[in-house]
Amino acid sequence: MSELQVWLLVLGIVVIAGVYAFNWLQERSHRRRAEAAFDMPRQDILMERAPVAQAPAPRFEDTQELLLPEPPPEESAPAPRPAPRPMRGPPEPDESTIDCTAFLSADAPFPQSAVDELASATTAFARPVRMFGTDGAGGAWVPLAEDSGMRYRRLKVAMQLADRQGVATRVDLENFADTITAVAVRIGATADLPDPAACAARAKALDDLCADVDIAVGINVVAHAGQMFQGPTIQALAQADGLKLLADGLFHSEAAPGATQFTLDNQDTEPFFPETIKALNTSGVTFLLDVPRASGGIAAFDRMVEVARRFADSLGGTLVDDNRQILRDAGLDATRRALLGVYATMDERGIEPGGPVALRLFSG
Repeated sequence: MSELQVWLLVLGIVVIAGVYAFNWLQERSHRRRAEAAFDMPRQDILMERAPVAQAPAPRFEDTQELLLPEPPPEESAPAPRPAPRPMRGPPEPDESTIDCTAFLSADAPFPQSAVDELASATTAFARPVRMFGTDGAGGAWVPLAEDSGMRYRRLKVAMQLADRQGVATRVDLENFADTITAVAVRIGATADLPDPAACAARAKALDDLCADVDIAVGINVVAHAGQMFQGPTIQALAQADGLKLLADGLFHSEAAPGATQFTLDNQDTEPFFPETIKALNTSGVTFLLDVPRASGGIAAFDRMVEVARRFADSLGGTLVDDNRQILRDAGLDATRRALLGVYATMDERGIEPGGPVALRLFSG
C-alpha cells in the first residue's frame, strides 16, 4: 500500500469518526431537552379555574331552563347559573307565605249563593286564586267546592303572588282588595283585607328568590359518531333503575308516586312512547333535574349522576354538557357544591324542594 493510500485511509477514518461524534452530540442534546420537558411538574387543568364573569340573574317572569351553561375552558361542568341537607329539619311549610290573603266573616253561615258570587268575582283576577272555608269555631280551613252542602262562617281567598308565569303587580293587588270589598258589601260580610303595599313587597322578594333558585341541571349521554342508541335498550336500562315511562313521553325517577326527582328525555324530537320505543333509535338522551321542584334535594342530583353514569357505561356513550364538552368529576363536583347553596337558600325561606310551596311557586 502506497503512502498516499495510507493517508487517504486515515483521513476517511477521521471523517467517519467526526460524523458519528456530531450525530452523538446532537442526539444527546435533543434527549436532554425532551427529558427536561417531560420531567416538568404536570398541571391538572381541571384544578385551575379561570374567574368567570357573573351574568345578570334573569327575572322570575322570564326564567329560562338553564341546561348546562357554558363552563370555563379548563373544566366542563353542568353548572347551574349560578342529600345531605343541613342537619336541622326544614320549617313546616306555610303556603300563605306566597299568597295575598283576604278574609270574609259573617254572624250566620254563608249561603251557597254568597260562595258562588265570591267564586265568580275571583275569576277575573290575573293571578291564581284559592278559596277556603271554616265554621268559625276553630275548625280547619277546607277548600271550597261548588254545591258542597257545607256551611261556613268564615271564608278565605288567597291570591298567589308569583309563579313561573309571572308576578302579581301593585295594580293586581289593589284590584284584588277592591273586588273582595265589593263582594263583602253585596253579601253582607265583614272583610279583613291585606295591605297591597305589603303584598307587593312580598311579591318582589319572591321574584328575587326565584331568580336565584329557579334553575334546571341537565346531563347528556351521547353516542359516538356513526352509532345510535336503541329504544328497547334505553327502556330496559331505565326500568332497571326504577324509572317509569309516563304519558308525557319521559321516564321519571320518583321519590314517591307523583314526586319526580328527575326525568330522562330523548335528545331527538321523538318522545319515548310505549307504542314506538321499540323501533326508536337516537343519538343521545338527556337527564334533567328541575331543581326547586325535585323531591329529595341534593340526593336527587346525586342519584341522577349515578344513573347517567350507568347509562353511559352500558350504552358505550359519553357524558357531555349542552356544548358537547365532556363532563368530568371535577365539573360535577362543582355543580353539586353550587346546588348545596341553592338548597340552603330555599331552606332559609322555608321552601322544601319538591314540597307543596315549591310546587306552587315553581308551577306554570
